Amino acid sequence: MASTTSYIINFNKKNSVFTLTSTKDELKVDAKHKKYEWLKSQATGRIVKISAKGRWNSSKDYIGLYDEINSSKSKKKSTVKSSFKATKRKAKPVKGNSTELKELKTQLKELQTSNNKLKTENAKLKNEVQLLKKKSLLAKPKPAKPKPVKKEPKQYKARITATLKYFDRFYRRNKSKDLDITIITDPQFKKPSQSFFKSYLKFAAADGYNYNGKSPHYGLPIYSVSGLEGYSGLNDVMVTEQKITNISFIFIKEY
Repeated sequence: MASTTSYIINFNKKNSVFTLTSTKDELKVDAKHKKYEWLKSQATGRIVKISAKGRWNSSKDYIGLYDEINSSKSKKKSTVKSSFKATKRKAKPVKGNSTELKELKTQLKELQTSNNKLKTENAKLKNEVQLLKKKSLLAKPKPAKPKPVKKEPKQYKARITATLKYFDRFYRRNKSKDLDITIITDPQFKKPSQSFFKSYLKFAAADGYNYNGKSPHYGLPIYSVSGLEGYSGLNDVMVTEQKITNISFIFIKEY
């Protein structure tokens, strides 16, 4: 049976290179390698087995290879650190009565004194900056509040098409006709909705649109109406059961 070597997989995001590590050696696989894309498809924690004939396959880490290799690496690092510590030489103590030490102490005191002076000056500067900021805020005039704009009421015009259905008592049969209606409102602070005009048409149909030279209002803010008077069929004495249906709005806009 041909021998195989098992490797753990590590990916370096900086240079996009895979490192395959076994207990014996280490392999680098970059984007030019034919197995690069295959390695990218492997799930985290799997190991790669390479046979002596160069065949690659992967499996779960049943043998704990990741733990074995990573623990051996950490042991090597700790050994290197401890050996480095052991080679450090102890600094020779400086004699207290030497002139160099006295000079160093004198320089240190001077530095501490100058440092304290700088801290004091820095604190004064900060206080002065804060005072200047407060003065500039006090000096700024408050912006005047904008005067509220008074809204003026406006008239609105609606253009509507609809179907009038009714019973003709003369011919004793149901009839219908198309209506082209224009309604102008009294001045309003808000644009009226479609339901407003539909309510008016409902009242007009129920009342037979009793037109006597002026458009009836039915308690609504209506200025004028056209398309319902005369031969429209609503106020005809031979017409009953009037209904306005198929109401469609062409527009509702300012008049």
